[in-house]
Amino acid sequence: MLNVECWTLSVGRSVRLCLAVALLLVSATTSFAADPPTVERVSGGWINWEKQVMKAVGHGVLPGDAANQAQAKLMARQAAVADAYRNLASVTKGVRVTGQTSVKNFITESDDVRLKVEGFIRGAEVISEKQLEDASFEVILQAPLTGEGGLISGLKDELLTSSPVFAGSSGDPSGLLIDATGLGVLPAMSPKIYDEDGKEVYGTVYCSPDFAIEVGIVGYPRRMEQALKSDRIGKSPLTVKALRRGAKFATDVVVSNADAARIRAADAKSGFLSRCSVAIFLGK
Repeated sequence: MLNVECWTLSVGRSVRLCLAVALLLVSATTSFAADPPTVERVSGGWINWEKQVMKAVGHGVLPGDAANQAQAKLMARQAAVADAYRNLASVTKGVRVTGQTSVKNFITESDDVRLKVEGFIRGAEVISEKQLEDASFEVILQAPLTGEGGLISGLKDELLTSSPVFAGSSGDPSGLLIDATGLGVLPAMSPKIYDEDGKEVYGTVYCSPDFAIEVGIVGYPRRMEQALKSDRIGKSPLTVKALRRGAKFATDVVVSNADAARIRAADAKSGFLSRCSVAIFLGK
């Protein structure tokens, strides 16, 4: 009888343990799935490609040998800020620039770029700070990919070339929206669009540096309805369904030759490519 009771108790505990593990797995899966393709979580932080910003989190522990609680909190905050800057440096180095390069590649090859990127990291803004229940302190830093002081401006000499800007006229397509839903395309600072023959339809060679620095080479809207209302591609964008992602790199997309001809003809009229009026919808 004793053995039966013990076995029953063991089974009960096992069932409860399995249920707890299952709930944790479901919770973790749900949390992960909740992140849209435009938000890329990396060690120490994340990149929001839709909003064109990077964030890094840092933690510091309240020391036990501080003179008072106020000093302990200050020391913990300083440690958290230092940790956040280290994490932001790691996040920055891992940002995809093209399908084959990251910021780390540019830093390794050029001391000038390294100094610019270091300055960019130092200019990050503290957007959140709080003391946690476990007696630690948390700080979140944010730094822009685009705009004045953005990461792309530090890479402009290596990435961008001079390109004329066309004003276009009313009635012409106002921009380009590529629907890459379900293709597994990854966001990057400088992706490329190709036709079926491997000829480039859009990339940095088509961009005006001023526009690329201000808004980025490509936008990544989170929702299709949001994309169609965005200022970036205007009220009458040319919408094209991508065939597949790039043959070499998952950051690039391929469109049909017929659609490529439509894009080139429309751009000849309005020049939206030079203004970086291009968005890629990655899907849900």
